[in-house]
Amino acid sequence: MTENTRPRGLRGLRLLGLGALLLALAGCTSGTDVHTSQAQTERELVLVQRPDATSQALGHAYRDVLADAGVAARLAPPAADPIAEVLAGRADVAVAGSSELLAALGKLPGAQGAAGESASTPTASGAGASQAAATTKQLHELTPTGFAVLDTAEAERTGTLVVTAATSAREKLTGIDQLGALCPRLEFGISRAAKASLVPELSAKADCTPKSVAELTDEQVRGVLPVISDAVQVQATTLENAGIPDNALMVLQDAGALFAPQALTPLITTDGVGQDAIKAVNKLSAALKQEDLLELNRMVSGRDALDPKKAAADWLADKSLVAVP
Repeated sequence: MTENTRPRGLRGLRLLGLGALLLALAGCTSGTDVHTSQAQTERELVLVQRPDATSQALGHAYRDVLADAGVAARLAPPAADPIAEVLAGRADVAVAGSSELLAALGKLPGAQGAAGESASTPTASGAGASQAAATTKQLHELTPTGFAVLDTAEAERTGTLVVTAATSAREKLTGIDQLGALCPRLEFGISRAAKASLVPELSAKADCTPKSVAELTDEQVRGVLPVISDAVQVQATTLENAGIPDNALMVLQDAGALFAPQALTPLITTDGVGQDAIKAVNKLSAALKQEDLLELNRMVSGRDALDPKKAAADWLADKSLVAVP
């Protein structure tokens, strides 16, 4: 098995059984009403994304769509917390997960929901689709002064749990409701950052106490080598990981209940940003489906990985989202 192999054609993507789960996400929130003082953006915008290759590819894609709309924009150096960069005035645009945006923006003075109540950080509870929809709705009800949340894409980077087909067959494991009896003999691979929240969620929602928990590096989490090599039997990763379909891994049913939903949503400053930029950003978000995010991840991963800038340009051209010279 190869951990991640990029196919020759952009149109060759197969989801291999993920479709129903991915479509469960609350879809795009369209028609975002953002009030700005001008139609045209008259200054260069700065976009910022995390250091990983998929985030960088997304950053380049949004930059290229802005440029195609006549809006000058550049990508800032990668940042561990892109949301904080925008809130601090060091960048103008960042694309982040819905739950992390809700948590950050809800702390701002005056960021009130439609009912006049302060926003709160969502918890990983309830069915995946309903929790995703509730989080997106609450996020779009915020009114942070000087900032705006634009349309949410259908694509998400929510956490999930995966196992190999062999482990699923051997343990008769298909969903988290079966973990309780099996966990004492299963080794889990979880990133250090996710471990503190995920282990208690496993205990509370799946009655699961793993045999052991291996702390994975960020690079290991972005791949699937730990689980396909059987170093661990259950691996926590995220839904955009192209290694899942490429290695025919099984996503455990209802695993989304263990993680806060992270539907991709752009955050912008409203200072000097015109409607031309907002329209361009929303155009890309409307086109960004889960299969597209998987394809971008595939393009920038593995032995045949493309540079994120090149991957973004190829994907945009394939989707006819920008004019091709």
